[in-house]
Amino acid sequence: MNSILSEQEKQFFKYLPSTLCVMEVNDNQFRLIALSEGLCNYLDIDYREMPVLIRNFNNHRDRFISVKDQEMIVMKCRQRKNEDRIQLRFPFHHPNGKDVWLLVNGYFRSVNSHQLCYCQVIDLTKEKIRLDVANAQNDHLATLLNDILSTTQTCIFWKDDKRRFVGANKAFLDYYGFPSLKSILNKTDEDMGWHNEPDYFMQDEMRVLNGERTYRVHGKCIAKGKERDIVASKAPLYNNGKIVGLVGSFEDVTLEYRQREEIEGLNKALVAALKNEEKANAAKAEFMARMSHDMRTPLTTVIGLSEKGLEDTQNEEDYKRYTYIKKASEYLLSLLNDILNVEKLKSGRMTMNNEVVDINEIYGQVEGMTKPSATEREHEYTIIRPKGTMLVKTDRHWVMQILINLINNAIKYTPRKGKISWVITQEEKEGKIISHHVIKDNGVGISNSFIKEMYEPFSQEQNELSHSETSTGLGLSIVKKAIDMFEGDIECHSILHEGTTFTLTIPYETVTKAEEVQFFHQQEDYIDYDVLKGKHILICEDVDINAQIIAMILQKYGMTSEIASDGNVGIEKCRHNQYDAILMDIRMPNCDGLTAAKRIREFNNDVSIIALSANTYLEDIQKSIDAGMNAHIGKPIDKKELLKALVKFIR
Repeated sequence: MNSILSEQEKQFFKYLPSTLCVMEVNDNQFRLIALSEGLCNYLDIDYREMPVLIRNFNNHRDRFISVKDQEMIVMKCRQRKNEDRIQLRFPFHHPNGKDVWLLVNGYFRSVNSHQLCYCQVIDLTKEKIRLDVANAQNDHLATLLNDILSTTQTCIFWKDDKRRFVGANKAFLDYYGFPSLKSILNKTDEDMGWHNEPDYFMQDEMRVLNGERTYRVHGKCIAKGKERDIVASKAPLYNNGKIVGLVGSFEDVTLEYRQREEIEGLNKALVAALKNEEKANAAKAEFMARMSHDMRTPLTTVIGLSEKGLEDTQNEEDYKRYTYIKKASEYLLSLLNDILNVEKLKSGRMTMNNEVVDINEIYGQVEGMTKPSATEREHEYTIIRPKGTMLVKTDRHWVMQILINLINNAIKYTPRKGKISWVITQEEKEGKIISHHVIKDNGVGISNSFIKEMYEPFSQEQNELSHSETSTGLGLSIVKKAIDMFEGDIECHSILHEGTTFTLTIPYETVTKAEEVQFFHQQEDYIDYDVLKGKHILICEDVDINAQIIAMILQKYGMTSEIASDGNVGIEKCRHNQYDAILMDIRMPNCDGLTAAKRIREFNNDVSIIALSANTYLEDIQKSIDAGMNAHIGKPIDKKELLKALVKFIR
């Protein structure tokens, strides 16, 4: 061998035994010629035994390297020429019995007719183990990803940078009805003919291939011959920082979009219906306002004249006639109030006007108002109620309305000499005063079938007393809606021909110490009507008889008055005369009361203006205040309320 080696190579062979590098020299049959001390150390053999190792390796290579790997190594070595390089990886059975992986970097040299390979040997076992673990993990992740893609119901696909399909999951193929991936590979959406408007989808995907991400973009596609609605999300795919394609997913939202279209259609129809309802409600509100005004105006006249007749007449027969007229007028007024109250409650325009009151005093007032009717019918009327003063915050009007309606019903629908009882208990609970009322009678009773509908407006049960008693069929409807407004409760237990028991609960708010002090201070205030004497009042009222009645009331308390038949006349009178107050009817011809008040305020901010109106909704009161008036009084006019307002606002 030495005879064929160059001087340089001789030097290398001379140096090789002493190097600690793991090196060896082979021929082109991969037979071992020489190896370094470093390789001997790696193989756990004494360097002096190297000839034995070389002989054993060359004669029994299959003990160290598998036959298959030997064939691979020999084949690759035979193909190499002078100065070629080679890199080999293969498993090696170590003399110590362990299997390792080796990396051999070889360099070929031709010496005369001989081919030698100078090799560096590196143990790759640890790296191979790590690589095997990583590959196993990758295989597991690939299997998991494949399982996810195969089982998810979301359609997923991925394409190359030319928008050609590279892959898709089972849900995608099933959605379009394809048996395998071959049906779409290397094809674009346009090739598949899925879209009636392909440019939209093409532009969307080109944006993604330029680095954008899209989310739930709506579009339409053809699947299994039918047009469907889908929303698609897409993102670019990168390899070494370069966009190489895109991945996307989509959901079928056909049902959702069909429902949305139906809902939009229904909404349009609903908006149209609401507009029509608003028009109808506006017309209804206008009708109710006109009816209230047109009915209250003559009733004001009739009640005012009957009260005046009762005060002035000395004739017994005339007194009876005036009494009948007044009662009939008051009944008509109560009927009108019931209708308006039901309308307010139904429309939600009725609100609670909470104020500090002595609730036991209110019970006393209800007792005083209902007892005469019970006495007239010779009923045994038992009332058990708390005594003393108990201050609460509630709506006085509605509490009285509820109780008077129920007690009057008990009185009306109990034959003469019956038994009526009203028991009140009260408790404090969760920061509120809870009042419990049991109103019981032994009257005609209510059938079970009617109990289910008795709170409906205008519902009436026919019985032996229903024909003899005046009733609108609105009382219980008003009671139920008012109790609901209080967030209270009402129950009815009744047996025909034996009697009825109503059990109701009404919660009241508690009062603070400051509110209590203020209440008692106001109770001590004295209204001195003498301050009204000599005051000059302008009455703006288009109905002459009503104006005359108001003038008579004012005259009785020492006031003088002038009458204006409409707003324009009132404005002119106010320009040229000095008045202590103006009583302003809201509905008048030529110029209504609101307009007149606004125009008067342009030149006179001192005179007090009090509105007179059949409409007493909160919005009506607010309109009067906004027009510059100081107070708002309902019709028919309550004399005490009118006088209190005059005392309060005359300057």
